[in-house]
Amino acid sequence: MAEDILELPIELKTKLDAVEAGVKDFKSKAESLETKTLSIEQKLVATEAGLVEVKAIKETVAELKTLKDSVLNVEKSFNEYRVSKDEADRKNQEWIDKQIARSKDIQLDDEKKKSFGDILKSKLEEYTDDITKMAVKDSGRKDRIVIDLKAVGDVTTGNLTGGSRSLQVLRPGIINGPTRKVHVRDLLPTGTIGAGTEFVFMRENGTGEGAIAPTAEGSMKPQIDLDLVESSVKIETIAGWLRMTRKAMNNIPGLISYLQTRLPERLLRVEDNLLLNGDGVSPNIKGIQVAGNFTAATGAATVDIEQIIQAMSQLEGTNEREATGIVLHPTDYYNLFLNKASGSGEYDMPDIVNVDPATGLVRILGVPVIPTTAQTVDKFLVGDFRMGAQLLIQEGIRIEFFEQDGTNVRENKITVRIEETVAFPVYGSDFFVFGDFGNVA
Repeated sequence: MAEDILELPIELKTKLDAVEAGVKDFKSKAESLETKTLSIEQKLVATEAGLVEVKAIKETVAELKTLKDSVLNVEKSFNEYRVSKDEADRKNQEWIDKQIARSKDIQLDDEKKKSFGDILKSKLEEYTDDITKMAVKDSGRKDRIVIDLKAVGDVTTGNLTGGSRSLQVLRPGIINGPTRKVHVRDLLPTGTIGAGTEFVFMRENGTGEGAIAPTAEGSMKPQIDLDLVESSVKIETIAGWLRMTRKAMNNIPGLISYLQTRLPERLLRVEDNLLLNGDGVSPNIKGIQVAGNFTAATGAATVDIEQIIQAMSQLEGTNEREATGIVLHPTDYYNLFLNKASGSGEYDMPDIVNVDPATGLVRILGVPVIPTTAQTVDKFLVGDFRMGAQLLIQEGIRIEFFEQDGTNVRENKITVRIEETVAFPVYGSDFFVFGDFGNVA
């Protein structure tokens, strides 16, 4: 029976062998699978480690991106700052350039405003040797000495040193007549003019024809024109001369003091009258207060201050000009302070009149009031002095000394000449309002 068991049928044995072979194959595949599983587990561990690393890298990348954004923002802010700074530097440089230019202008203005006495004194000191040689007839003397004064400022009396001779005390210099505190040229812009005999300028003459107006779509636009007129003024010379003996010429300090005051003052007084009242018939200058160069005051007030204010209103409201100065004679100027209240009789200068305690300058509604004896008593002039007229200088005030003139050589005399050549354009009648306190409209 055992043998029966051992001796299986061939078919069953074959199947059993196949099963054993399958089991072996299964074991082999299981072992292979186990190996692969182990490999996968190792790879999985490695992958997890890689994921941790990748995560760290991502976090680093995120930090770098944030840092980059911060750098870009800083760079953007810096660029904006640089542009802003460059603009600020440019504006600052422009301001500095303007200040430098302004300081140069101020310096130039200061030089222009240098007192006439200082200019003349320095010039005369420069030519002292030449004047002395002329006075003592030195063989090396010049026949003519020219002292050319390019700038004219306030005329001041220089300080002169005295001395004593033996038992007598000598007062140096010459006691001069009074000098005018304000000259008309002090109120005007000045300029230079080239060679020629006439100054020509163009100015607007009225409003012209036609008018600008609202226009409907497709309609014809209104036509306008501008009327211009060519005007001119003559270039005129103001001059005078005198003779001095050589004996007087030997006293140079006295001569300097005399020339510092009297010669320019005498010329400027004539100039003042011409700039205000000259009739314009050559060789006279045409002044501001001559028909054609001003608008007559039309106010009906009877109080001086009220008349001035009405003239300011007329100038700015009707003529559309800006009042920059009011010119009065000192008599009328000081009468402003005598304004009294009706009834009580108290002095009641209105609040619209201000007096600078430091300079004494009076302003009416902010406009300076200039007292000068160049103005006629009982007259007032309100004007836009900055834009309305200009004193153009072709040749500034010149003082010249001549030995060869007439009988000078035979009589031991020197001729002294003072002169200037100027033009005075007034650019229209609507820049000035001229009135009379005693003639109320």
